[in-house]
Amino acid sequence: MTQATEMRSITPPLDTKINHEFNNYSKKSSRHGHGQDVVDSNNIRQVAGCIPLDMQNHRVLLISSRKNKNAWVLPKGGWEQDETQEHAATRETWEEAGIKGTITRQLGVFEERTNKKRHLKAHHWIFEMRIDEVAKKFPEKKKRERRWFTFQEALVATQDHRYIQEAIMQSSLNPARAPPSPRDSFEDQQEDIESKPVVHAMDMVPATLPPATTTAPTATTTSISRDMKRKSIMKSIKSIFN
Repeated sequence: MTQATEMRSITPPLDTKINHEFNNYSKKSSRHGHGQDVVDSNNIRQVAGCIPLDMQNHRVLLISSRKNKNAWVLPKGGWEQDETQEHAATRETWEEAGIKGTITRQLGVFEERTNKKRHLKAHHWIFEMRIDEVAKKFPEKKKRERRWFTFQEALVATQDHRYIQEAIMQSSLNPARAPPSPRDSFEDQQEDIESKPVVHAMDMVPATLPPATTTAPTATTTSISRDMKRKSIMKSIKSIFN
């Protein structure tokens, strides 16, 4: 994750309207080819996107990559000059994933680098989003597949995109970052804190991924089972990013 200081290299004129909140969910087409992407002073593309979470069921919705159908990515795209990062992130999440939701916080700015020469390709402004609705029809419905993933499954599915893994690690989906349950005693919380390792990704690989589903969030997991699962996962996590 990088501490980006350049917000825009091309400042819009004072009479340019900046869109702060996206609410045009009736739009049938995405905004590809607009040609107004924000870049920094080094001509690095600025991208905005969301991690859409269903915290009732402890899962994230990822989408298939247009370039590689076997790859799973976050909904994201170019942040354009007439919008804020939050507007761009919400717009891209709707266009690519059909998600209506509320941004709850920014997770950071993450570097995407090329696979071979590790050249800096883009800065990704990633936000955490609480899912309000998973729509059946959306602009890129015919271009994307959608699928629910647990925390461990999401880390496996995005193993070719380290910046996405890093963003997921920073999200509330990470059991190590989840707030303690009121059912936990003070002693249990202290034990968790003292024994908590540095949390990273790849030692939590499931043997197989579950069948795909895009059903809307439902409250099915009891708080007791969530607490037991959180404690079990936290004890099994090992670090891989040094």
